[in-house]
Amino acid sequence: MAKTTQSGSAAQRRAQERQQRQRKEDVRVSALNKGKASSSRSKGPMVRKKDRTGLYMGIGVAVLIAAFVVVIIILRNQPVSTNPAQQRTPADPTVVQELTNVPQSAWEAVGKGSVVKNAFTYNSGQPVLKGTNGLPEVLYIGGEFCPYCGAERWAMINALSRFGTFSNLSQTQAYEYNVPTFSFYGSKYSSQYVNFVPKEIKGNTLDSSQQAYVDLEKLTPAEQQNFQKYDSGQNFPFVNIGNLYTAVGASYDFTILLDSKGNALSWQTIASSLGNPKSTFAQGILGSANYMTAGICSLTNQQPGSVCNSAVIQQIEQTMSKASSATPATTPGATPATTPGVTPKATPAATPTKTSNVPGNKPLALASGDMLATQRRVLG
Repeated sequence: MAKTTQSGSAAQRRAQERQQRQRKEDVRVSALNKGKASSSRSKGPMVRKKDRTGLYMGIGVAVLIAAFVVVIIILRNQPVSTNPAQQRTPADPTVVQELTNVPQSAWEAVGKGSVVKNAFTYNSGQPVLKGTNGLPEVLYIGGEFCPYCGAERWAMINALSRFGTFSNLSQTQAYEYNVPTFSFYGSKYSSQYVNFVPKEIKGNTLDSSQQAYVDLEKLTPAEQQNFQKYDSGQNFPFVNIGNLYTAVGASYDFTILLDSKGNALSWQTIASSLGNPKSTFAQGILGSANYMTAGICSLTNQQPGSVCNSAVIQQIEQTMSKASSATPATTPGATPATTPGVTPKATPAATPTKTSNVPGNKPLALASGDMLATQRRVLG
C-alpha cells in the first residue's frame, strides 16, 4: 500500500514540473512576441526601396559622351602634318657618321666652297659670350619649319663635330619646301673646347589656330636680348659665335638639297657625297662649315691644333677678322621682314633672300588665300 502511494506522488510531481516548464516557456514566447511587435511599431511602416539602376546608367552614359566630345575637340586642335617626313625621327646613324666624319683632306680641298661672300659679321670689342662651363659659346636660334635653317644645320653639325660630339640628333624635313635637314631639339653636344646652345623656338607644324607655327623652345631673357642686339629683325637662322662673329641667314643656297623638280633629296644621297670636294653638296655644306670652324678657332686659342692650324682655316680666319662690324647684318642681299606676314609662294630658285622672319615667340599672321601658298615667309 505504501509503495502505491509513493509511486502516485512521484507521478504527480513530474506532471507538475512539466506544467511549470510549459508555463515558463509560454511566458517566454509571449514576451518575445511582444518585443517583436513593439520593435515593428517603432520602425514604422516598411518602405520599398526605389530601383536606381536606370538613373546610374543614364549618368554613366552622359559621362562617356562628354569624355568622347572632349577627346574629339583635343584631337581636332592638335597640329597635324600631312607629310610623315616632317615628323621628327631619330637621325640615321649612317648619315650622322658620314656627316660628322668627313675626311679633313676633303674639307680642306673645298676651302671656301660655294660661299661667295662671308656670311659672318665681325663684332670687335664685344665681351666673349660664354656658357655656364666657362667655354666660349656658339648660340643658334632657328625653327624646324625654316628651309634656310635646314641648310645651315648641315654645315653646323659638320663644323661643330670638329670640336666635339653630337648625340640624339633628329632628322626631319622643313615644313617650307620640304628641305631635308636635322633638328637640334632634344639633342646633346659635348666638347672640351666650345659650348653649343641650340634653340629651335618654332616647330614644324602649324598650331590649332592655323595662323602660327607651334612653339617649341623658349629663349632665356639673356638669349632674347642677345638675339635682339645682333639681329634686330629677329630672322632665322641666327648664329652667334662667342659674340665675335654673328650671321643671320643661310651661308649657302638651300635648293642644292632639292632635286630639279623641287623634291627633297635623301639624307643618304647628300651625306655620302660630302667626301667628294667637287660635289655641289660639299661645296655648300663644307664651305660654310669651314667659315664656322675658323670663327670658333678664333675663340679656342686655335685648339684643337689639328683643325685650327690647317692652312685653309687660317686663311679664312684672316678674311673673317676683316669683315665690317659697323652694323649687325643679315646674309648679303637679305632684307629683314618688317612684318610677320607672308608672301605668295615662289619657286626656290626665284627666292633672292636667305632668312625666315619669325619675331621672337610671337605668332605669325598669315595672309588669306591658299594655305600652301601662304606658308612662305618673307624669307630674308
